[in-house]
Amino acid sequence: MPEEQQRRKQRVPLSPEELYYFKQIKKLKDQEKIEAFKATVFYKILNRVNIVLAGFLTYSILSVLILCSWEQGTITDQSSVYGELVKEQQAHTIREIDLTINSGETVHLKTNNLFEQPKRDQVVYIGRDLIFNKIIKAKFSFDDRTFWNINSYASLSVCIFAMVLGLFIYNVNKHLSVNGLLMVFALFTLSSLYFIAI
Repeated sequence: MPEEQQRRKQRVPLSPEELYYFKQIKKLKDQEKIEAFKATVFYKILNRVNIVLAGFLTYSILSVLILCSWEQGTITDQSSVYGELVKEQQAHTIREIDLTINSGETVHLKTNNLFEQPKRDQVVYIGRDLIFNKIIKAKFSFDDRTFWNINSYASLSVCIFAMVLGLFIYNVNKHLSVNGLLMVFALFTLSSLYFIAI
């Protein structure tokens, strides 16, 4: 006759008091892990770097939207790309303009409903960011509107996407895990480099 295997003892469910204390102990252990992680040099350095990068991305967004220093230049050469025909004006709109200004720099502008073509030796106002002196936007003497450099659209999109995603990641885990910290650091670093390089 084969030996009977020992049966596992039936689990006795925890009483409400035991369950409460078990949950409290688990919370305390989790809190201790979090406090130990916050005390590490890795957390302190990376968290501060993320805050600095978030500030830089905020500056990048604001510089494209409103903050820039304006300087006056003169058009030495230009070429335009025409768009669709606007019946009210009986003319084609200018979609993009490549300007060469007297400093030797080339400005590639995205325009909208612009019908007058800029001419040589005409005054143009160039908007630059305050730190890197990059050309962000331009304004013509014959038009009140501001036109963005074509790279400004991409920079603004990347910076806003990184900020929104970074805030979402922070909202989910409050930077209390290595993965969350590293992900936000990589996202913010790449976005900042994109703004600087482009």
